[in-house]
Amino acid sequence: MSEIAHLAATIFKRAGKARRFVVAIAGPPGAGKSTLSARLHELLPEGAAEIVPMDGFHYDDAVLERRGLRARKGAPETFDFAGFETLLKRIRAAEPDIAIPLFDRSMEFSRAAASIIAADTKFILVEGNYL
Repeated sequence: MSEIAHLAATIFKRAGKARRFVVAIAGPPGAGKSTLSARLHELLPEGAAEIVPMDGFHYDDAVLERRGLRARKGAPETFDFAGFETLLKRIRAAEPDIAIPLFDRSMEFSRAAASIIAADTKFILVEGNYL
């Protein structure tokens, strides 16, 4: 069994009968967070997992420009942490049909409500630099 498959099995086992189980995957840019999240998503039961990337909470480049932070994009102060915290609270509360933003790298901006966490989603894979 590969290390990632072992990790997925451990997540599945630890989740037990929990209605929702949140897994935080943190690391610096380029560390493989998105790759690991995608692989775990594939290995967990089909339809039971969603990936929630912190990148969806990047401030728009126009906001960063106005604040003089464009050159620091990716630094803690360039994210909407309050919005991210609110989302995590909603996830933990197992609210139904939670809209989440996703960062579109091809356009370099976040798309609001780009995905939905359904009420019956058990595994939430949260990935980001500052978890």
